[in-house]
Amino acid sequence: MEFKDSETFKNLQLAYEYEVESVGEYNIFSAKAHQDVLIEISELFMRISQNNLFIGRRFRNIFNEKQPDTLQNLSEAIATERNADQNMYREYSEIALKEGYNDIASLFNGVANIKLNHSVMLESAATDLQLGTSFCRNFETLWVCLGCGNIMSGTCAPEVCPVCLFPQGYYELLTYYDTRLSNN
Repeated sequence: MEFKDSETFKNLQLAYEYEVESVGEYNIFSAKAHQDVLIEISELFMRISQNNLFIGRRFRNIFNEKQPDTLQNLSEAIATERNADQNMYREYSEIALKEGYNDIASLFNGVANIKLNHSVMLESAATDLQLGTSFCRNFETLWVCLGCGNIMSGTCAPEVCPVCLFPQGYYELLTYYDTRLSNN
């Protein structure tokens, strides 16, 4: 029997889904405990969430036979966000409308739009990664360091941030500034 056809493989996928779901849920629980000024409990939820993240990663690596690279992860995320936008949330919205829950239908449509935006951002990141343009453009622009917030001008982000010394991978295009410039 092929491993991918086995009950064990299916259980591995279910276990992965459980671990990933619990990561998000425990982050929500942690935020509530933090809001209630129950910091020790908030930290406990975060620690368990982090443990579950590591377990989930281990399971995913087994059923993928190796750790997928960032481009593969981007492709999977694009497909996930597109499905959520085009199918799941739009369908949920239609059902909520039919059942008379107009506010929830509107909420689902809003989330579908967010998922559409996520897929566009992920597609842009994948394209930049494939073309090698994640940290360089063919025009002068502004780059912001995600470590310290330093803003640099140039066609490429600096190899190393001159303020915090974090590597180039911590820089991103300062898009809101570019948008404002193009509107003038």
